[in-house]
Amino acid sequence: MGSDEIWRSELNRRQFLRGAGALGLGAGALGIAAACGVSPASSNPPVANASPTPLTYPKAQIDGDLTLFNWSQYMNPDVITGFANHYGIKVNTPYFDNMTDMLTKLDTGQPYDLTFPTMDYVDQLIAANALQPIDHTQLTNWSEVPTYFNDPWYDSKATFSAPYAIWTTGIMWRSNQVSGMTGSWSDFWLQSPQYHDKMFLLDDYQEVLGMSLLRLGYDINSGKKDELDKAVAEVLKIKSTLRGLETDDITNMVNGTAWIHHAWSGDAYQVISQVSDPQNIKYETAKEGVPTGNDTMVIPKTAQHPGTALKFIDWMLDPVHAKSNIDYFGYPQVTNTGIAYYASTIGTTYPVLAMTLDQAIHGLREIAPTGDKRYLWQQEWRKIKYSS
Repeated sequence: MGSDEIWRSELNRRQFLRGAGALGLGAGALGIAAACGVSPASSNPPVANASPTPLTYPKAQIDGDLTLFNWSQYMNPDVITGFANHYGIKVNTPYFDNMTDMLTKLDTGQPYDLTFPTMDYVDQLIAANALQPIDHTQLTNWSEVPTYFNDPWYDSKATFSAPYAIWTTGIMWRSNQVSGMTGSWSDFWLQSPQYHDKMFLLDDYQEVLGMSLLRLGYDINSGKKDELDKAVAEVLKIKSTLRGLETDDITNMVNGTAWIHHAWSGDAYQVISQVSDPQNIKYETAKEGVPTGNDTMVIPKTAQHPGTALKFIDWMLDPVHAKSNIDYFGYPQVTNTGIAYYASTIGTTYPVLAMTLDQAIHGLREIAPTGDKRYLWQQEWRKIKYSS
């Protein structure tokens, strides 16, 4: 069985209530939890891409201003401004802090036109009937999408999503302030006695629990309570002395609040680009395992301007705009041009930040817990999140 088949087989066994269930979110305006049909005792997952009604595709035409719901500093403002000026519209850019924040706000029915979930949340939103389909034939730049992402494991035939960016998770630090880094997740524990007040973990339950599980030699997506208990116990050993849990690794590193930060690869590039001493910003991936993933572009069911959103997806797939975006945000954008351009520029200058499509497709993925496992992860994360 090939890699793609393995992931599709795994997907068919999953329940599709992902991040909302992982942190105890209920059914809001979109009814994500209810639409997924998953209760704590449920053992019958819905089928991905199942829809109660025939698909109705929005037309790719400007139908109003655009509201992009994204991570902060995760898209070149000049690319956004260029789109707004070209079509004579306004673009609003509210931000979320993590996937839980995104799902919470999306579930209230906020009229976001385009948002950017990680791959393992896309199928939840599909199963919840919370997304609008994308007609590839209306997008002049769809040929830029790499073959694999025309039929990825999380979205059959890419019916509801377009790929955006791929990334690794590791540790970023200031070499002029910190010494003795070893290329291991244990560096957080080794450096904590000396640098704890300058050290942050990401405010992301999958990243923190996954990192600790890998450090102990366990599956990054473990559903075994004894393994999760041990992983949490290890994090709690340093949690009380940490400066905090934060997803804004860029700001913390740029302004000097952090000297060591749990971080995403492209954010390390942004820090390098913004500080006056870029030679002192370092990034390492850990020998125990390197989490990888990809973010996507999707149009929520509640979007008021899906036509404009489709035009914007096409805009981002354009080779010129993909290159410009990469220069700003430092991640490989998932287009044929974008992957090649990143490899020849940032990936060559900073090899530790390099990432290939093969890594994204076959690498160590964090998959949001589902079913009974999500309640276990919820309990374990709360031990960390709310400990003093």
